[in-house]
Amino acid sequence: MDRKSSIQSVEGAAENEKAVHVETDTMSSSTAEARRASVQEEVRQVTDLSAKEQYRKLWAAIKADKRFCIWTLYTMLLVFGWGFDNGLSGVAIAFPEFREYYGHYYAKGDQFVIPALWQSLWNAASTIGQVFGGYAAGQFADMLGRKFLLYTAVILSLASSFALVFAPDLPVLFVSKLLLGVSIGLSTATPPLYVTENAPAALRSTASSLTNVVIVLGFFMSSLTGYGASHIHGVWSFRLAFCMTFVVPALYLIGLPFFPESPVWYMKKGREADARKAALKLFGSDTDIEVRIEKIKHELKQTEDEENSKISQTSWRAIFSKEHRSRTFVAVLGLQSQNFSGGYFANTYQTYYFELIGQSDPFGLTAISSTLQFLSNLVAVCLSDVIPRRKGLIGGGTILMFWSVIIAGTSMASTTNNAANMALLAFMITWSMLYTSTVGCYGWAVAQESSSQATRPKTISLVLVCQQLTALMLSSVFPFFINPDQLNWGGRVMFLFVGAELFIMAGLYFFQPETKNRTYTDLEKLYAAGVPPRKFKRFAVVDGEVVEKEGKSGFLSRFSRKV
Repeated sequence: MDRKSSIQSVEGAAENEKAVHVETDTMSSSTAEARRASVQEEVRQVTDLSAKEQYRKLWAAIKADKRFCIWTLYTMLLVFGWGFDNGLSGVAIAFPEFREYYGHYYAKGDQFVIPALWQSLWNAASTIGQVFGGYAAGQFADMLGRKFLLYTAVILSLASSFALVFAPDLPVLFVSKLLLGVSIGLSTATPPLYVTENAPAALRSTASSLTNVVIVLGFFMSSLTGYGASHIHGVWSFRLAFCMTFVVPALYLIGLPFFPESPVWYMKKGREADARKAALKLFGSDTDIEVRIEKIKHELKQTEDEENSKISQTSWRAIFSKEHRSRTFVAVLGLQSQNFSGGYFANTYQTYYFELIGQSDPFGLTAISSTLQFLSNLVAVCLSDVIPRRKGLIGGGTILMFWSVIIAGTSMASTTNNAANMALLAFMITWSMLYTSTVGCYGWAVAQESSSQATRPKTISLVLVCQQLTALMLSSVFPFFINPDQLNWGGRVMFLFVGAELFIMAGLYFFQPETKNRTYTDLEKLYAAGVPPRKFKRFAVVDGEVVEKEGKSGFLSRFSRKV
């Protein structure tokens, strides 16, 4: 071969090699683009579904887990007691016969009143009991099981309700209400714990939102009971209202023997065979039990690394550890947003306040208000899978603050000002509707979803204890603020709530994660990757890896290593 041919051969080989490299680069680029498009679609299917797609996914999940949905409705029925008791406290004080039977005559106002101290104790009794009941739920839920606590709550509720109906004087009335509060504390902590820890990811948002629906249903029924009983004369007007506290626990007791224990609790105890049987009973024979059990195992192992720091996942210390304290803080703030938005005043004292401002039919107005609240809460639950948690809670709380300023300002007008009173009624009723559809609904969801699977019993317990402690404080001071023989502030007390709620909304803005459409595993990985909670919406978990959504194109970039 001559020199020229040799050179041509070498050049040809170089050109071929270059062509191969170009083709390889093109293929690599094409593969990368395909991978990026695949990941983009996967993220969209998980976190960026349209409303129509979201509802289609929810309906498919309901059909797939019909038995679990039925057990969820049964389980949550017991939370009814909280709403009914809170409404009953205000309704009872509004009964003239109740104030006459247990109170004294106030000559200046030409009416019977319950002494402010005893009125505070009456309102505080149930709250004090709920503090102990909520703590007991966290202390014994992992020790004795969820079903044992439900039995305890029902039996204690029936016994204390009987004593409440026939209480001869204020001390007995206080003790009866205190014991009823203990049962309500157990009843409020245990069902949400059971449902949330066992709910499939596609149903968790709706299931957790049911807590407030049942509470509002209880308040709704207490207002209807008060309205009906207000047409009865004598002591049986309020005693009939008290008798209604028997109904739900009695019905609940009928189904409790057939109710399955939580599969998650069995797995925590290492009783896998019992967990399989419970899961079969809870989800039905059509479900893949092996998949359910493996998922529970995986979720419970997410925080096992804490064993290196010698913190047990079932201890109270665990919820305040470095890994969990931010989540605990958010869960607590979720429910505190309810108390400090003014919910205690607008719901517990609504009937009494309507009477104080001169309304001729306070029970009828409360019945109308509670009906609208219940309907607005149902709408909120239907939208809970579409509206992000942060918008529902922080956005809703901000709107309520503006509404509260209007209510407080309008309350400064004279009670003889009919136009001002009509405006006040309109704003109070619409405030209650906004409350139940935003802070009331999403506060519970955030409180239940923020904690990890392993620490959830203690976290929910702490959340309820803190919520009841602040409610205890409010119930103790409220009579002195609104009673006609005390400060007689009325609706002006809402000014105080605006200041308190401002701090809570600020805390939620920085620390509340977006939990909508997230599995517990996703949340664990996002926290472990160090993603700021307020930015969770910008990230996704794909194949165990945390990735960030970039710009409007939806393309993704690696955020962190696999965690």
